[in-house]
Amino acid sequence: MNFQYVGALLFCATGFSATAQTDTTSKPKVDSVKILQEVAVYGQKRQIASITKTPTPLIDLPISVQLVDRKLIEQQQIMDIRDAVKNVSGITVTGTYGDGYAMFNGRGFGLNFQSNFRRDGMQLPTTGRLYGDNIERIEILKGPASIQYGDVAPGAVMNLVTKKPLEQDYRRFELKVGEYGLVRPTMDLSGALTENRNLLYRINATYESSNHFIDKINSKSYLIAPTLMWKIIPKIDWTVEMVARNDDRVFAPGIASPDGTFDGLKKLPYGHFLGEPDNKHRYNEMSTHSTINYRLSKNLTLRNVSFLSKAQEQEESVFFPFQGADANGMLARTTEFFQTFTKIFGTTFDLVGSFNTFGIKHDFVIGTDYTQWNYRIYYNDPVELTPIDIYNPVYGQDQLPKIIGSESDKDLPHNYIKRIGVYAQDQLKFWKDRMHLMLGLRYNRTSRGTKFTAAQPKPDNYKDDNQEPFSPRVALLVKPVKWLSVYASFTKSYEQNGWDPLTNLILKTTNAKQVEAGAKASLLNERLGIGLSVFRIDKKDIVGYVFGLDQAPDFPHLFYNDYYKWAMYQGGHHRSRGIELDINGKVTKQLTVNLATSLIDATVVEDPAFKAGNQLEGNAKQTLNVWLNYTLDKGALKGMDFGYGFFYKGKFYSATDNLQEQEVRSYWSMDASVGYTFKNFFTRLNVSNFTDQEGYLARSGLYEPLWKRRAVLSIGVKF
Repeated sequence: MNFQYVGALLFCATGFSATAQTDTTSKPKVDSVKILQEVAVYGQKRQIASITKTPTPLIDLPISVQLVDRKLIEQQQIMDIRDAVKNVSGITVTGTYGDGYAMFNGRGFGLNFQSNFRRDGMQLPTTGRLYGDNIERIEILKGPASIQYGDVAPGAVMNLVTKKPLEQDYRRFELKVGEYGLVRPTMDLSGALTENRNLLYRINATYESSNHFIDKINSKSYLIAPTLMWKIIPKIDWTVEMVARNDDRVFAPGIASPDGTFDGLKKLPYGHFLGEPDNKHRYNEMSTHSTINYRLSKNLTLRNVSFLSKAQEQEESVFFPFQGADANGMLARTTEFFQTFTKIFGTTFDLVGSFNTFGIKHDFVIGTDYTQWNYRIYYNDPVELTPIDIYNPVYGQDQLPKIIGSESDKDLPHNYIKRIGVYAQDQLKFWKDRMHLMLGLRYNRTSRGTKFTAAQPKPDNYKDDNQEPFSPRVALLVKPVKWLSVYASFTKSYEQNGWDPLTNLILKTTNAKQVEAGAKASLLNERLGIGLSVFRIDKKDIVGYVFGLDQAPDFPHLFYNDYYKWAMYQGGHHRSRGIELDINGKVTKQLTVNLATSLIDATVVEDPAFKAGNQLEGNAKQTLNVWLNYTLDKGALKGMDFGYGFFYKGKFYSATDNLQEQEVRSYWSMDASVGYTFKNFFTRLNVSNFTDQEGYLARSGLYEPLWKRRAVLSIGVKF
């Protein structure tokens, strides 16, 4: 695959499943632009470029990468990243912050919102909803990825790949309507602005308004994402993408059990609202990405990506400091308002290519990147609200505080994270392409600190946290036959914790190591892909928190909050071991399957606060997710398809204490869909959780009810 056309590919597959991609390797004549040859690519022959930075087929990658593509997004009518990751093994949602943004677990460990999420390989603000209709596919690189991205949590890196301009004219209009007042019109337009088609465009726009099955909660949001691609000369193209998005929704604080136990939730109506209807989560983002590809030769490409993202978040939160209610059913609540201004900018240069030496083929990437993350936070002191009757809540009993902040306020300190990295990776292929050796190394310099002001001067003992680690990767892959590969890999990662204002200490870096082995197969004439991986991750010097304490703990700790009864500490060793299986593709011409299942044991090895052997907070040992879709391609009902999904998440603990009352029961749900396409017209009806099961996310004594049954109907036209 020529790298100059990576951005223009049309992907239509999930993970290893069938893909249709438009071949634009020769410049089309104006009068022949409507004649587009589609080349079907199946199984693990699927090539990706963004998250791994090389155009290597999945079957040749000695690491685990899974994809959620446009076809699956449309079949399941995915409108939230939380629904997308159900299709990937080893990745689960552990909770949200007021329903504004989600928190994820990868291979047993929480993902870091400041480093583990990307848009086209670059960092993005993560305190809003991640998914938008400008997203073509979602790529998930499992395990530590420090060699690609520097300081990241070891579970996984999630990359959102945006839609790129097309040479042919493309128009798509769709309207989704559904239960709980959902109205969601979208449009996707693309084509050429010049006669010789060297200037292309694409515009995606979405508006969404919806209520919620939880009373008092509603939301409104919009997205506008225009993109231009300029083919300056045959060897150089330049793509500029912009994203403007806004989200406004009632802050959803979750549920506190009357007695603090999971079983106590049965005493409350499902989806009870214990917040304040006037409290909001507000999020606004403006981002610009620039990508330049310069094809130096047939096998050598220089790529530069630069970006600037600005986001503003306002949280009018409500939380429950003591978790449970008193004997009369009165629940203590606290409100805390804060406003965050975030600015992220950076650039990366990659030299990507291949060459041969003495019969050995080298696929390599050499690069450097720079990223700076600045943020300022305004907040008021927490305000205790009038206790609310947990059984018969009355809202609006208090005058709620408000905050007004300005991004240009020169008296407010701002925090920053600066990352500079230099990296190189080479995949050597020899023995008639049957054996691959991947070697990689990254040097990173990360500076994390605060710029103080005259109004708020630097503390006497303050200093920036500067780290300069090396991150290696070594992997070996063997292909006994062309449709099967087996591999083993070793890699390291680190997370920088910085200076802590509570303790006036530089916290140690959290380090992790992973050993992984696996196998990949591309079967049924490369229509069906199978990926199996076994891994072990060891993570040390964790920064941890313990909640619900009656007094300062007797274990070594860094800070204890006497009012909210929580303690912070650093130290310990946690370990995650597991096995993951992903099957994606076409079983027959009509039947596609996406199966993702995992068995992950994430436990405490040693820890100042928790017993050895305890399961880590939020980790479900077993998950099983299956999606089947059958398309009728003959007869009077040609163009109709049927989908069925089964999603299971095993029991888990809401805290690493592993107290019996903290165990959250397992949960399963089933989805169904029916769609019909006739010429340019399409429609689809999806019913999620059609058996109306009840389940919860949970963390540290806070419970969040999962969606009840919901029907969504879409109608649209594309041409």
